[in-house]
This record gives sequence, C-alpha cells and structure tokens, in this order.
Amino acid sequence: MKCISCAAPVSRLDRSGRYVCDYCETEAVAKALSDSIDKLVLTGTASSLACPSCCHAGSKNGNTVMLETGSLDNQSILGCRTCQGVWIRRPSFALLVHGRRSEYTGPDRVSDFDLAVDGPRSHYDRLECPMCQSTMESFFYAGPGRVAIDSCAACERVWLDCGELTRIAEAPGRR
Repeated sequence: MKCISCAAPVSRLDRSGRYVCDYCETEAVAKALSDSIDKLVLTGTASSLACPSCCHAGSKNGNTVMLETGSLDNQSILGCRTCQGVWIRRPSFALLVHGRRSEYTGPDRVSDFDLAVDGPRSHYDRLECPMCQSTMESFFYAGPGRVAIDSCAACERVWLDCGELTRIAEAPGRR
C-alpha cells in the first residue's frame, strides 16, 4: 500500500487500527483481502521474513514467499498473501481471539476435523520459525475451535494457518 499523499510505503499501524505513513503522517485506509476468511489486511510491504508454510511446502521448487506487514482487527501481524497464514505475537493473538469471540454473534459452528490434516504437524513436518530458524512446536490450541497451531517459544510468536482464527471465533463455548 502506498501513501496517497507522498507515495511512500505505508505499513505502520497506529493504536486506532489505521495505517499511517511514516514520512508524512497521512492516514491510509486498508481493506481486508477479498478472499480472506479471517479478514486479513496486508499492505503489500514485504518484510524480511519468509513465509514458513509456503517456503516449507515450496522448498522443493525453490520459491521464496515473503511475509507482508498487515493487521487483523487492531493487531499488527505479518501475513502471507499466497497461503493467507498469519505470524503474530502471543499477546496480540490472545487479544485477537478475545475480541473476535466476544464480537461474534452468529451460530456456534463445529467444523469438520480430520486429525491427519488439522492436527499437530508430525515431528518430521514441523515448520521453521521465520525469525530464528528453529523448529516450531505444533500443538492443539487449548481454547475452542479444534485447531492445531505452530509456535516459536524463543520468539514468542504463533503461526496461524488460513481459517484457524475464524474456527476459534465461531466455536462453541463461553464468550
């Protein structure tokens, strides 16, 4: 996303959830990707980190997909335009889940669950942390939604695959 005033890249999210140009302080409006189930907003500004999911899956063909700066609600994230996965700090993840669950007013949804697809990754198939390159832990999220998430203890960040946040928000349980 480029600033409409000075054409500089816009990637800074302020406390109100609006993007602000680092150079001229002009506010910019960012919209969620049209096909994003999780309402992922990406600015188009690439980070220096590779997508752990796309690069893991695409390591055989040599493709490198870089994460972009973005947001989910008012939380800053890095996201992948290709797989729509999200790299988020643990405290931000907790705030995001709390906000999404408290705002959700639709029917409780229990999604189909296939342990082979939706369960934790096997020891041999775990993702590499995009920050420190260590192997991330893969485990069942302790809250609602029957999802398995990936986490780097050293970097205190969580990787969410596309749709996992929505499954958590719409799952039955206390809101």
